[in-house]
Amino acid sequence: MVALGTALWLGIDGSDDAAGLVIGLGLVGAALTAAAVVVPVFLGPALAAIAGAYVALLLIDDPPLDTRAAGVATALVVVGELVGWARELAGATRDEPGNAWRRPAWIAGVGMGAIGLAWGVLAVADFARVQGLAIEAVGAVAALAALLVVRRGMAPPGG
Repeated sequence: MVALGTALWLGIDGSDDAAGLVIGLGLVGAALTAAAVVVPVFLGPALAAIAGAYVALLLIDDPPLDTRAAGVATALVVVGELVGWARELAGATRDEPGNAWRRPAWIAGVGMGAIGLAWGVLAVADFARVQGLAIEAVGAVAALAALLVVRRGMAPPGG
């Protein structure tokens, strides 16, 4: 549903010129996401198709500084996490007690981290027009935050 919602959001938010291609790529991404629950190798192409819908939107509409990037980044992270969780639930092994609330909380936390990181990167990009030491400090803090989010994202839930 997140992949489908992202596709529709991008298509509706874009211009009439971009809508068809963007929704088409997004729907391919949503279909591949559904297939990735059964065949995990489809997850990469699914995420690429969803990201491709956003790239098509950028190429056709050419916005000056597009804040939709934070939403798309978050959607990609959440879709990947949800497919991983669905694969675990579909397996023969029994879910760990208490994981019914921990895993959704984990996914929500990673999503919030992704949106925060994306907004930070956008803020640095917006500040890039200004010169000075303060801008370099903001860039360093954003880079540190990116490393922490990536490191945290690589840790297994509960670990």
